[in-house]
Amino acid sequence: MPCPSGQLNIMRWLILLILSIFALPETAGAIDAIGKLRRERPEVLDTATTVATRYETLQASYEIDFLDVPLNGVHSWRLSLQDKQGQPVRGADIDLTADMPEHLHGMTTVPLAQETDPPGVYLVRGMNFHMPGYWEVTLDITGAGSRHLLRFNVIVGENQCAPDKDRADES
Repeated sequence: MPCPSGQLNIMRWLILLILSIFALPETAGAIDAIGKLRRERPEVLDTATTVATRYETLQASYEIDFLDVPLNGVHSWRLSLQDKQGQPVRGADIDLTADMPEHLHGMTTVPLAQETDPPGVYLVRGMNFHMPGYWEVTLDITGAGSRHLLRFNVIVGENQCAPDKDRADES
């Protein structure tokens, strides 16, 4: 008895999926247990310390106390948020994550953001890039009835040593 067309389509899809995962990993990419897709570092990568949303309704900048982002050293970021008019964004709730798209994992710490003085400046404690390479730091920012997603591209630890332990904070 022939397969109904719906079952045949499902079988074809499953065969293609299996082939793409096992037979063609270089072209299909690897997928981890929660569905992240392994991605290579883009050839042209914007590593600016200031980013804005698509329509520039929100801008975020970060500063650190080091010349380069530290490798395997817990440190803090000072994150500044400004609205479209350049005014500080107060009372934002910031969920920050950092992932290595080439390795399918994130940080070993959970950074926490807390608003400080001056207004619109948030101290993010617990940043720790434990491996050298390309990291994506994603900010999920909510407040005042809106939500914004911003991303910093960060290159860590290439041609640098771990930070001086006296300068790293206890975040």
